[in-house]
Amino acid sequence: MAALYATLLKLKADGEAIISPTQGYHAYGLFLALIRQSSPKMADELHGSDSMKPFTISPLQGKFQRTGKSLKVVDASEYSIRLTFLKEDVFAYFMDAVFKAASQPLRLESAIFHIDHVIMQHEDSPFCHHQSYEELFTESASERKVRLQFLSPTVFRSGGKRNVLFPEASLAFGSYLSKWQHFSPVRVDEHAAEFLEQIIVARYKLNTRILHFNSYQEIGFEGECTFELPADFDEDSLKTINALADFAFYCGTGAKTTMGMGQTRRIK
Repeated sequence: MAALYATLLKLKADGEAIISPTQGYHAYGLFLALIRQSSPKMADELHGSDSMKPFTISPLQGKFQRTGKSLKVVDASEYSIRLTFLKEDVFAYFMDAVFKAASQPLRLESAIFHIDHVIMQHEDSPFCHHQSYEELFTESASERKVRLQFLSPTVFRSGGKRNVLFPEASLAFGSYLSKWQHFSPVRVDEHAAEFLEQIIVARYKLNTRILHFNSYQEIGFEGECTFELPADFDEDSLKTINALADFAFYCGTGAKTTMGMGQTRRIK
């Protein structure tokens, strides 16, 4: 049974270090280095593929000290990276790699960490969970208001030419639908994309933040947004949209979800 996983990789800092405020690219590198210990072939496939990636990665979270525009990692402090998986085999390689690298140092930019443990249960963290695609779809509600929280800078590519700094319903739910149809064994109505345009933004509280990557920068929005579904949506349409909103917890929103952007959860 195909399953979804949202985990927290808990790390402990081995010494002090100065790192850049945007670590999404480096967290991505740490993840691939970890996977390589389990399967070099899988690491190469994940890095080299131009298609949709079956995982998301958050920025490094934890206690930092500000030093100008940089961040200082505090020795012996706990940090975490949230990783989600849309394919069970990638998750299996990840867990195997965690076991193999348990006593080995991991590098994120100039900082060195050791793995402490992995959290998988929702009872231990609201950002963790695991369930099958079938369970997610079957257990989805039929609510007409959907409230999402964008936890890290989020942006959409529109036509490959411009960035959209607002959670337009067709773009947000369109990104969820594309990943769902690509990875899920549970197929949804092939006409679902046609009624995404009818969803409206009812309320929002958003702000923008700049992320500095190595040679460029990205601007994304963070905050909350409530979407409202039309009164004439039938039960199947409501269930599909609600399932996609729940799926956002695993698949993220918009662009660069493997490099810290687009971390999303539904607020119920």
